[in-house]
Amino acid sequence: ITGVIPCYNSSVALERTIESLHNQTIPLHEVIVVDDGSTDNSVEIAKSKGCTIISSNCTKGRGYARMMGVIKSKTPFILFCDSTNIIPSNFAEIAIKHFCDERVSACFGRILNDQNLTDVLSIWRSRHLFSENKPYNKEIHLVYCLITYAVLLRKEHVLSVGNFNPSLKQCEDQELGQKLIAQNLKIISDPNLITYSIRKETFKSLSLRYARWNSDYAQPKFFLIDFLMSL
Repeated sequence: ITGVIPCYNSSVALERTIESLHNQTIPLHEVIVVDDGSTDNSVEIAKSKGCTIISSNCTKGRGYARMMGVIKSKTPFILFCDSTNIIPSNFAEIAIKHFCDERVSACFGRILNDQNLTDVLSIWRSRHLFSENKPYNKEIHLVYCLITYAVLLRKEHVLSVGNFNPSLKQCEDQELGQKLIAQNLKIISDPNLITYSIRKETFKSLSLRYARWNSDYAQPKFFLIDFLMSL
């Protein structure tokens, strides 16, 4: 398994993200940080933690960063984790068990706030984006979408449908998921897989995330009115 962290100006959280991948009970072959033109010291942090670095001289977007992570990985499985998230040490160990079924392409779980985040924007995020206050399916089940805040992917399947679309600035996971499903491949959600968001949001970052989570890759939208109404 190769760990891949797409990164853009994530110096505040990146070190903890890298450490959570290094601490997996199944040791990863390597951890690749795909830096999408950061202007902070994200690259220096990644180097200090022994990561392989793939850098862009300008910001090319989420689709391009994920595509490069897939291309540069050298293992059959890829563990993507966003640079503002952390995962428990047994994440890969739990997820890999589902891949004994050769039709399984991806496995992920749910995302929650890190317990140390108690500010107003984090509380709003937990309710209106992460839906922490709503019942969650407690059974392992098939889903018909792909979410990549932390996900284990089978590289062969990703490449077989054309990889992530490098032209997509957002919703690149949604499009890839649809391509996998169209080939009768499986995406699994396992409630035992938990991802923790450790980023403290600003109003701007939260509004952008809200828009991304509520957009379609074919017709990106900005839901400013909906966002403001929900505050």
